Amino acid sequence: MTLVCLCGGQLLVSPTASGQSGLDIELNTVEDLGGGCVASFVFQNDLGAALDRFNLDLVVFDGQGAIMRRLMLDLAPLSNGKTRVASFRLHEGACSKLGRVLINDIPACRAEGGGDLDCLAGLTVHSRTTIGLTK
Repeated sequence: MTLVCLCGGQLLVSPTASGQSGLDIELNTVEDLGGGCVASFVFQNDLGAALDRFNLDLVVFDGQGAIMRRLMLDLAPLSNGKTRVASFRLHEGACSKLGRVLINDIPACRAEGGGDLDCLAGLTVHSRTTIGLTK
């Protein structure tokens, strides 16, 4: 399987563990790699439908709260009941410069064979890193 990311992300697939209804995004790890900060996010889709359109509008802030970068990511398809890991470069410098990542919007979220969904309303987010993840 391939996860398409406008910034050249990678995809790993693992079994679902949630059992809850909704969409969950976790900032799992960050790593200084190749002169930049690479982040791995875990996506858990338990909405009851596969998503054939799923875009994230992310804003990266430094430790003082200033905007450093804005990213628009295309993460479709996102299968129902699946956990996926996408890794991509958040910043061209060290991860220690980052303060938080904001999920500013989900401009596209469409159920496969159906209509648009309000994925932002039922979204839960959390971070396992020192960099916060908010919505």
